[in-house]
Amino acid sequence: MFRGTVVAIAVSFAAVACAAHAATVKAGAGAPPVSLSAFALGPADFDSGASVASTRMTTAGGLPALVRVFQPGARLRGSKLAIVVSVVMLEPDAPSAAADFASLGTTTHSAAGREALAKAWGLAFVKGMAKGAGKNTLTVKRTVVGSPVGAGSSAIRLPVTIVTNVGTVHMSLGFVQGDRVVTIALLIAPFGMSVSSAAGGAALTALQQHVQTGFTIANTAVPSIGGTAAQGQTLTAAAGSWAGSPSSLTYSWSRCDGTGGSCTAIAGASGPTYVVGAADSGFTLQVTVTAANSISTGQAVSTATAPVA
Repeated sequence: MFRGTVVAIAVSFAAVACAAHAATVKAGAGAPPVSLSAFALGPADFDSGASVASTRMTTAGGLPALVRVFQPGARLRGSKLAIVVSVVMLEPDAPSAAADFASLGTTTHSAAGREALAKAWGLAFVKGMAKGAGKNTLTVKRTVVGSPVGAGSSAIRLPVTIVTNVGTVHMSLGFVQGDRVVTIALLIAPFGMSVSSAAGGAALTALQQHVQTGFTIANTAVPSIGGTAAQGQTLTAAAGSWAGSPSSLTYSWSRCDGTGGSCTAIAGASGPTYVVGAADSGFTLQVTVTAANSISTGQAVSTATAPVA
């Protein structure tokens, strides 16, 4: 199934003349939105000559996806590139992304699987070139795919050569998975030129860094408590703001002394709301919010309420 998604992305990258717009996707309940653009290749990832032609949101295999296309002429580790496309797909959750990436790994480690995948990308390339030229001027005579090159447990690179009726095209396909995203880097050299292994490896390294940075959780605005600190009243926690695209937010309420110190967790108080009880009389209350994804976690503590009347 995931191979079909990758093929769908291959076909969609041909449509490069699209207006750029915000690349933010709503996350699961209680979690902040995910900015997919943070996980894509950017101009700073290249040696020189890289500028973005378009960035658009689409879907691939039913998944939200960002497609970023660069202007021709970017250089990366000594390779001149005619086409660079960076794709980010958002899965429902981290286990789904990991399972799909594992499936992709199985496919690429099979000679028949990677040949089929490479042919699909080759046909997509020809389709895209034909669309750009306004007529079909290319045909594929032969597609050759090399063995997959791994870069840790969550990155794969495939070198692909496409022999056409007007020349030979060399490309590098890179795939990186982290938490809920799978990212793809497509590097294509001009006719008759090659994409060095150093360039393909550098693209994977850049994507891995973006994934690590993008999913490193940090609190940017502390949680707060709304409501009146009085018996029988309901207090409501606001989670604050978080960087790092957490997929879950959990809450823990504590009972503290009059200055907000010497806090003790309140058994069973683990939701975003808390009903003040008789046991809280004279104490202050605070809430701890824990943000998490499969790569990192972070905690932040609210300011304590006034003493409960």
